[in-house]
Amino acid sequence: MSGDRPLWQRSASDMLAGLQRREFSSVELCRDLIARREATDAACHAMVWTRDAALLAEAEASDAARARGETLPVLAGLPITIKENIDVAGSESTLGCVARRGKPATQDAVTVESLRNAGALILGKTNVPQLLLAQETDNAIYGRTPNPWHLGRSSGGSSGGEAAAVALGASPCGMGTDIGGSIRIPAHFCGVFGLKPTVDRISVRGSQGAVPGQEVVRGQMGPLARHAADLSLLMAAIDPRQQSLRDPLVPPIAPPNPGAVDLRGLRIGVYDDDGFLTPTASCRRAVAEAASALEARGAVLVPYAPANAAEIVYLWMAAISGDGGDSMARVLAGEPYSAHLRRSARALELPAALRLGVAKVMEMRGEAKLGRLLRALGRKPVMAIWDIAAERTRLRRQEVDAFARAELDAVLCPAHSCPAMAHGASGEMTLSLSNPFRWTFLNFPAGVAPVTRVLPDEAAAARADMGHGEQVARAIARCEVEGAGLPVGVQIAARPYREDIVLRLMQAIEEGCATSDHWPLTPINPGVVNAG
Repeated sequence: MSGDRPLWQRSASDMLAGLQRREFSSVELCRDLIARREATDAACHAMVWTRDAALLAEAEASDAARARGETLPVLAGLPITIKENIDVAGSESTLGCVARRGKPATQDAVTVESLRNAGALILGKTNVPQLLLAQETDNAIYGRTPNPWHLGRSSGGSSGGEAAAVALGASPCGMGTDIGGSIRIPAHFCGVFGLKPTVDRISVRGSQGAVPGQEVVRGQMGPLARHAADLSLLMAAIDPRQQSLRDPLVPPIAPPNPGAVDLRGLRIGVYDDDGFLTPTASCRRAVAEAASALEARGAVLVPYAPANAAEIVYLWMAAISGDGGDSMARVLAGEPYSAHLRRSARALELPAALRLGVAKVMEMRGEAKLGRLLRALGRKPVMAIWDIAAERTRLRRQEVDAFARAELDAVLCPAHSCPAMAHGASGEMTLSLSNPFRWTFLNFPAGVAPVTRVLPDEAAAARADMGHGEQVARAIARCEVEGAGLPVGVQIAARPYREDIVLRLMQAIEEGCATSDHWPLTPINPGVVNAG
């Protein structure tokens, strides 16, 4: 081992450089990461499937090839992790559902195959919520993965295990999936970086989901890491031209290089409130601090008023629930819904007339947002699904036109409405997701970068908001209360297929904010920061 720091504390890029300089071996690096996993597993249980013997054998083979002077692939000897629902040969992809146990994948997902071909070594797979449809990671098979910053808070979902493993230093980087924020929410909650690329920028063949065949809004695989440069490292190692040979949906075009993006003169639209739900003070401050960092590096900032925030939220929910919950029930095969899904499941089970009646009552009680949500949920005829798809396409084109009129290269906005929520709270907070929902629904690439942490005065001030507004607004305020020290990120979105701009801006935010006293520095030991 070389240097004063343990190897697990290094960035993925530093690990790779050290391997290339032969400062340490891949075997040493893997052993160090295994030890770190074992040291943090009791508290956070982020990794749910491991392969230590095979991993070390692969690391030894990589070291031997390097010693022989062979030409090695770009990620040779670098260990990474993979989200549980992504196929890795020999492992189960259960989605946290008991009925999917005992059915190991026989082939790697296309993107896992790409990463292996690039020399990456698979450390293991990371935890998910049941059905991948929650903002907290907990299921009946593997249990809960709490937030490393505060064990009483959520690590996010559905890539919560991946974000926690990266934040802990049990993994330098890895791959998650995102259909409504499932990479970006955990990145924000855990203080790491995450990227949701444009759909099919990299292959999702072999990524398992709870609602197969639902095509109005689709999930996408993407990387998580402790540093923005490490996201670029993984993205550059995946060759879409090779992937297109196994997945016809992937355009056989190499993505642009983020390093070639000149920050000077880039026009960035900025907003801290989309008009649907006002984020907490810490989330709005994070946008202001990130904006200052970008402006200091030559970007031009312009105010931006996002359109259709409410419509996007309800259309997303209408599309996902269009089968009346039959797909989810089929995957569960009689297993009870977990606590964080029970409320939505009960709403779906209501007869349509009764659900509309409950919606009217909620609206009469001042809960207009919940009432509209109930109206959006539920089984729909084919024509209604086609209407939703047509409206989705119209809104996507409208957003592209808005970018063009304002001559925008990207938008900077909140990652979420609040910092990490308490365990058990996600069931009442579906409507807190307008910011991550937006860019999935519109199919713009979007990434989350950590910026700051909740300050004590922000946590104290939020207490006054807990008794005001609709139920979801009160729940958002509750997340900030007693949340001092929790990480807070921001979100960057760009036009489809401009991941290079998103990645370059995320790196600039890191450069500008990492020197702050409030920067959420990772890796972190479990529960060290007590938000109470």
